[in-house]
Amino acid sequence: MRTLLLEIGVEEIPARFIEPAKEGLSRLLHESLSSSRIPFGTIETLSTPRRLTAFVHDVAERQEEMVTVKFGPPHNRAFDESGNPTKAAAGFARSQGVAVEELKKGRKDGIDFVVVEKTEGGAETAMILPGLLKDVVGRIPFQKRMRWGSESFEFARPIQWILVLYGRESIEIGIADVKSSNTTFGHRFLSNGPITINDPSEYVDTLRANSVIINETERMAIIEQGIAAIEKEVRGKAIRDMDLIREILYITEYPYPLKGGFDPAFLTIPKEVLVDVMKSHQRYIPVLDGNGALMPYFICFANTIPADDMVVVKGNEKVLRARLADAEFFFEEDKKTSLSDLYERLSTIVFHVKLGTLKDKTDRLTGICRYLCHVLGYNDTPKMEKAARIAKADLLTHMVGELPELQGVMGRIYAKDQGEDDEVALSIEEHYLPSSGSSALPVTDLGAIIAVADKIDSLVSFFSVGISPTGNLDPFALRRQTLGIIKIAIDRKLHIPLDELIRTAYAGGDKIAKRLSFEETKALVTDFIVARFKFSMIDEGRNQEFVESVLPLVSADIYDGYLRLMALESQKSVEDFQRLMIGFKRAYNITKQVADEHDVDTSLFREKEEQTLFEVYEGNKEMFFSTMDRRRYDEAIAILVSFKEGIDRYFDKVFVMDKDEGIKNNRLALLKKIRDMFLIYGDFSKIRIE
Repeated sequence: MRTLLLEIGVEEIPARFIEPAKEGLSRLLHESLSSSRIPFGTIETLSTPRRLTAFVHDVAERQEEMVTVKFGPPHNRAFDESGNPTKAAAGFARSQGVAVEELKKGRKDGIDFVVVEKTEGGAETAMILPGLLKDVVGRIPFQKRMRWGSESFEFARPIQWILVLYGRESIEIGIADVKSSNTTFGHRFLSNGPITINDPSEYVDTLRANSVIINETERMAIIEQGIAAIEKEVRGKAIRDMDLIREILYITEYPYPLKGGFDPAFLTIPKEVLVDVMKSHQRYIPVLDGNGALMPYFICFANTIPADDMVVVKGNEKVLRARLADAEFFFEEDKKTSLSDLYERLSTIVFHVKLGTLKDKTDRLTGICRYLCHVLGYNDTPKMEKAARIAKADLLTHMVGELPELQGVMGRIYAKDQGEDDEVALSIEEHYLPSSGSSALPVTDLGAIIAVADKIDSLVSFFSVGISPTGNLDPFALRRQTLGIIKIAIDRKLHIPLDELIRTAYAGGDKIAKRLSFEETKALVTDFIVARFKFSMIDEGRNQEFVESVLPLVSADIYDGYLRLMALESQKSVEDFQRLMIGFKRAYNITKQVADEHDVDTSLFREKEEQTLFEVYEGNKEMFFSTMDRRRYDEAIAILVSFKEGIDRYFDKVFVMDKDEGIKNNRLALLKKIRDMFLIYGDFSKIRIE
């Protein structure tokens, strides 16, 4: 067994590319070695911005042997009654390059055949690796790929060197005019010339000695220690945004912590602006005091050991000072214009060429909000109309123009500064939520209403003009916005008739040149929302069959379908529920073709089990429908479970398809009523029986 070491040296790879590339490299190595029948142990991938590295431990030195079986004619045709080979046996043996004596008997589909077993010897791993690794490197996934020079080969960034060691043996491969060797390179500034690696076990320590911390865990520990030391020095607490810290991790090979500062006068700028400028634009880590207020310090990381720390610090402070001065100017200028005044100017910004301006979208948004206020019982219509009118106004401010990621946030800040109601101000920020699958949700009723209205408007408007996500392409984030509607409805417990919500959004787009009719649009949008609900619930670990059983209800009311799913989920471990499903499936299957409604005639009962099951139905139906109307779904499920014994005994003792047509139809009518009762709750036919 040997260790395989692969290092791909490149020009700096963008930080966001690295983790998916590592995962892809590990997966491709696993798949390729497995399909090549090369036994191996664990795979470890490491990286810095200048290199992708993989260790494959305990790699066998040869492929495993493979036995193949070739089937020939049936055995009774290949050999006569005396056991002598026939022409069929001789011809098959000749075609396989073996003697007749080497033919064996094999069985397939209950028939004996003559077979030839061939053992394919395993080739040496060192002979297979060049082609295997070249294929793997070419298929590493990146969000964007590039070519360089005259090469047709594509990679995230130009490849500078390749190191491949199989134990102490250097494996030669050629990719993009780069030949592999057993040499690597250290830190761009803190190391000189090529470095020879004689054995994979030397690699990590040798790079560390040349100022490259290849192990991310070790590099992250250095970053954390640097942050902690500066926190202690300034007696503050760093804002640990893990996305930012992971970005620092992947833009450094040797992270070196530095403390910088800025003029405390800039602290009059809103905290959100200061934090955004430092984090998003400079990759600085802001620092808070014990009361959560921003301190005039920041933490940054150099990717080298500076000759003079202060020279680097002063350079970073100079850049930040210029950015904060701009932000201060924008903030003061923006305060001179009210958000209400900016509403009319929204007509100067095109939302989408087919969907009109931002003012058009705002007007559509207001109409949908009116409907939602009516449905959800939000009675302060003037407050809603005020909030909806200015929800998009901050997009015209200088600050959001410079820092677009602060949309909504600046709207809230400016609205508060201009004396707007707290809920109105907060709803401006909240209507963009959730901004990602795991981000915060609106906490105010008004914020939730405007958020749902904004998202359903985008969804319906785009679908109505024939624009929808295809494959991996979703340029208008319609999947994310749909998931936002689902999450808000569930979190805020909102019962919204989906059909009417889509109708309201479609009708509000009277200025849009639609390609699809309302019915076509509604069908597509509903299916899209239902599909997002299904995938999101399964991703959360919900039982897939239970999810599918409530999807018809989700298409009418998202939260109602969710409540039914939760009640079903509570039954997962109940044995009675599984037995109930067996009985339901029998009733469902036997009544599939029964379409007409018939009353049940008790005078036609011939078995006591018929009377018993009918009494269970009659005694429970009103309570069941009442609990369903009140959305007491746990109680409704309990009522259905109470049918279990009666259904079991019914099918044990009663022959439904009696030769007497009247008796048969009467029995089918009873089963159909029970079936339909179950289907009112959900499509239980989707639930498999274990």
